[in-house]
Amino acid sequence: MERPKDWITAGGVLGIAILTARLTKTPLAGILSAMPFLLKELRKLEAQLSQSKGAASGPMTRQEAALILGISENADERAIAEAHHRLIQKNHPDVGGTDYLAAKINQARDILLKQ
Repeated sequence: MERPKDWITAGGVLGIAILTARLTKTPLAGILSAMPFLLKELRKLEAQLSQSKGAASGPMTRQEAALILGISENADERAIAEAHHRLIQKNHPDVGGTDYLAAKINQARDILLKQ
């Protein structure tokens, strides 16, 4: 997928897959598994992004962690745990999320819980 048209097509297909998953309450992984080409390309892109951003971006800050969880930097432990639980339920690899997203959500929780 080198041309912008390919990315637009892939984005459209992914958008339809996500919408279908939401409307039918089917895990996104199940829908994407019916589209092996798209799934393969998305995994390649995820690997490239995690390699290119992982080491270069440095450690996650408290501000970034709060943004990921959708809470304030000064949230109490309960708010952090609730936000983490809500997000991980939707983005866990077992229910159609990715390892990368789950790792970032867990990392955000860990950073905010360190006092």
